[in-house]
Amino acid sequence: MNTQVQTNTAAADVKAKITEHIQELAEATDAARMSAEMVRYLDTCAKFHKYSLFNVFQILMTRPDATSVAGFKKWQSLGRFVRKGERGIPILAPIISTIVDDEGEEREKLVGFKVVYVFDISQTEGEPLPEPPDWKSPEQNAELQERLMRYAEREGIQVEVQVIGREIQGVSMGGRIILDPAAGTKTLIHEVAHELLHHTHEIIPTERTIHELEAESVAYVVGRHFGLIGLSSPNYVALHGATAELVMEHMERIRNTAAEIIRALEVGEVR
Repeated sequence: MNTQVQTNTAAADVKAKITEHIQELAEATDAARMSAEMVRYLDTCAKFHKYSLFNVFQILMTRPDATSVAGFKKWQSLGRFVRKGERGIPILAPIISTIVDDEGEEREKLVGFKVVYVFDISQTEGEPLPEPPDWKSPEQNAELQERLMRYAEREGIQVEVQVIGREIQGVSMGGRIILDPAAGTKTLIHEVAHELLHHTHEIIPTERTIHELEAESVAYVVGRHFGLIGLSSPNYVALHGATAELVMEHMERIRNTAAEIIRALEVGEVR
């Protein structure tokens, strides 16, 4: 068998393996979404109000360490109670009035705002909220990590290792990645995938769910290819609202990007 045929056969084998891993992730994502642990967690998350950008800033200015906030009665419905003496965080709530329009139809109209108070979970006590299903993949493979760092450098991506905090493992900033020291090698793959997929001049998906689905799927495929263990990608993808169908819809972008990274790390270009 000549060299070109061998090369083509190897590339086809890798493509088939990548496709298999993507299908595997898709099936595992739907399984994760239906698990009792995930359902309970997502049901609880759904009970928390989504605040406007203004109110998010207001909350963080008043209490920078806030993580989960809700009103007094909402905490009661969740089996928790605001401790006596706690000061609420002021935010603006819309005042909606029902009016009759010119056609005699009733409709709701925003007539103003009022100040209401919410409380962070740290100001409450009672029933514990469900913990998010494990989404981190902490394994650190020193050799693979070094190859990834060199690959990133070759692609013009600067990687800095520093403590980030707030449970954040890594950040992709367009030409620059910040990686928490506790993050696993899969996180670096994830952030490199963001750089390749979402910081280009091409027309790209803007929805965060799609961004995270694509980057995490690439990280899963590359991680599986190089033998990383304990990959919690199905939980990560499910927590970002993705489904098996959505994973498969983006197979081509995931497969091409994963193949690019695998090829670069295997052929010795970044050794």
